[in-house]
Amino acid sequence: MRRSPKGLPIAIVLAGAIGAVVIIAVAIVYAAGYGVARKATADLVSERANFAIDTIISRTTQHLQPIRAQLAYINSAVDAGDVDVEDPAALGNLLSASLAAAPQVSVAAFIYPDLSVLRALRGRIAGRTAILDWSEDAEVARSYALAKAADGPFWGGLFVAEEAGQAFINLRHPVRQGGRFLGVLVAGVSVSELSMFISGIPLAVSDQAFILRGHNEVLAHPALLDGVPGISDTHPLPALHEVGDPILGALWAAENEIPLDFDIGDGLTARAVAVSGGEYVFIYRTLAGYGDVPWLVGTYVDLDAASAPLDRLGLIPRVGIAILVLGLGLALFMGSRLSRPIRQLSAAAERIRALDVDGAPELKLGRFRELNEAARAYNAMIGALRSFQTYVPRALVGRLIGQEADTAIVSEEREVTVLFTDIIGFSTLAENMSAVDLATLLNAHFTAIGQCVEAEGGTIDKYIGDSLMAFWGAPDRQSDHAARACNAARAIERALAITNQARCANGEGAVRLRIGIHSGKAVVGNIGSPSRINYTIVGDTVNIAERLEELARDEASEVANTTVLISESTAEQLEGTDIAVLPLGARQLRGRHRPIDVFQLVVDEA
Repeated sequence: MRRSPKGLPIAIVLAGAIGAVVIIAVAIVYAAGYGVARKATADLVSERANFAIDTIISRTTQHLQPIRAQLAYINSAVDAGDVDVEDPAALGNLLSASLAAAPQVSVAAFIYPDLSVLRALRGRIAGRTAILDWSEDAEVARSYALAKAADGPFWGGLFVAEEAGQAFINLRHPVRQGGRFLGVLVAGVSVSELSMFISGIPLAVSDQAFILRGHNEVLAHPALLDGVPGISDTHPLPALHEVGDPILGALWAAENEIPLDFDIGDGLTARAVAVSGGEYVFIYRTLAGYGDVPWLVGTYVDLDAASAPLDRLGLIPRVGIAILVLGLGLALFMGSRLSRPIRQLSAAAERIRALDVDGAPELKLGRFRELNEAARAYNAMIGALRSFQTYVPRALVGRLIGQEADTAIVSEEREVTVLFTDIIGFSTLAENMSAVDLATLLNAHFTAIGQCVEAEGGTIDKYIGDSLMAFWGAPDRQSDHAARACNAARAIERALAITNQARCANGEGAVRLRIGIHSGKAVVGNIGSPSRINYTIVGDTVNIAERLEELARDEASEVANTTVLISESTAEQLEGTDIAVLPLGARQLRGRHRPIDVFQLVVDEA
């Protein structure tokens, strides 16, 4: 069992100084009378409600905003001709990919002019997309007509899945190509998803957040997490009294209303009610722009729970000025004693922020227990970071640290160059080696070629068995990404030449590589589930690079350390550089319909 570091508890030290000053100040305020205390309670409730409403609206807007970006991305892909809406498989894959990029979206769909609908649903493993005939659905017809007349994306009315007991708010995006109207993109967020989102917003224990559609329909509430049975197109959302929250159900009941004696603030509306022997104040704000019916975003606060601590205090005897002076003196004294180790911790943390893990010092223990705990935790963190920094690309870490705390890396299309490596004859090599020796070989191999990649500013995406995948052009933009990748391949050739010379001198076989390099567009960003994501790239560019690496086995020499094949798109970007290539002609890559022109990179130095 770990022993606690020696020293005085900081809570006890500060209790006689700063704590005393705070208690004295609060006691003087309460001594002014119960009326002042009641007003302070009201101000506290008002401030808490303002903060809660602002938080709910801000986070709800941020939660729904990426949906617009996803539909805009799909629309731009269609408009550019990258995706044909008449190809359900391609469009379906793009719709499914949009669900992965925007976890808050429950359904993504495309409505064709004949009112058939290509739909992708979250959570389906088999048959993720399907084409449905909704030509007889009046709401689909109305939605299509509204979208066709619209200039841009807009939030429409509710869609209802009666069999699932779910209603969906939805963003509709008209799709046009060259001025010709092709159909309507729709992204839907279920009421359950919206309810789960606001349920995760931290509020006070006695507070409850909600979103109403209009005055009587409940759009988001913790009671709607599992959907609502019995809803239909004519009754898409439960009424206030149907949710099972008696407090919310009494919101508009005139017989329950009680007067309020304080101002709640600009832009907000307050209403107090008495329910089941308690007093509650509802505070809400109108939120427009998400359909033809405005939303009411609000929370209710238990007035009794909020005012109970103040009511119990009562009047406290006045204290003398001497105690206040003594408290201030103690606070100044202890503050001077505490400032030095805190400044040391701050300076050390600044080194971590700048990614100077190796230069970050270890902190020494002092007299205060809590600061000693912080120093021990910091020292342990330094050790962990020094181990962990080998697992995460440093360029990505630097970008994450440099951006704002409340932003995220957004998936976007980039022009990149992808490199794949693979050890020739690895299976035969592994068959004749022990697991320990094989791991030692791979570690040394990946260390050598990884240094070549990072020296050219590349990002190592992953290791796959004996293969390495790396890319250039993200997260930082690199105009010379193709040349950097080819220079990395030439550096790998030089590194392998040195390694193989030593292996041959020891009577071991040479390690030979085949490498594939391709440049093109790919989607880069955070890909994965909410519980685990990776910064990676996806797209056909990755597939072509891997296929070029496979094709290299047919061109591999019996003695060359590396055989590097590059695509025409990569070779075109090498003009004006000292990198030489040899044309091999058109080659058919596995799994592709049309052959591409392939070049071999000249890796040996003249």
